[in-house]
Amino acid sequence: MQWDDIRTQYPSMWVVVEAINAYTQDDRRIVEELSLVFHAEDWESAWNRYKQVHHEDKRREYYCLHTDREQLEIGVLDVFGRSIKQHV
Repeated sequence: MQWDDIRTQYPSMWVVVEAINAYTQDDRRIVEELSLVFHAEDWESAWNRYKQVHHEDKRREYYCLHTDREQLEIGVLDVFGRSIKQHV
């Protein structure tokens, strides 16, 4: 699925998605295809589901997002949890 499809089908909802097709460009993750894992009206339910699926398989790329977000702007973190930014 595309992010716009998820936003249309689940307006004003919290979703847990898995990145199926994604790559890194500069300091951002570009996610071309997503799979919906879970949806909820409240953040806590979505966050708990995210933690569960992430714990089950840390190699997969999951995100907990709100569908009010028009664009996916997902930053990249280094191994210490710091934001990676391109400096010119």
